[in-house]
Amino acid sequence: MHVDPAYTSRTCAECGHIDRANRVSQARFACRSCGFVDHADRNGSRNIRARARELWRCGAPSTAPAPPPRQRGWTRTRHHRQ
Repeated sequence: MHVDPAYTSRTCAECGHIDRANRVSQARFACRSCGFVDHADRNGSRNIRARARELWRCGAPSTAPAPPPRQRGWTRTRHHRQ
């Protein structure tokens, strides 16, 4: 499934207002309509997530690869140097 990223960096993840001026800088998002402030990439990722959820809700299949199978008896451990 492909999620169209168009305007996700200009769209408020809280109220949906779209405005080029919402993207204050490369890193800062501030909605001109509702005042919501967030990191610009986080705001854009929330919009992409919302679009993906809507596609899945409508029945679009996911094209994400399945995680690798876990091997029996294998456990993850941490090794520390001393």
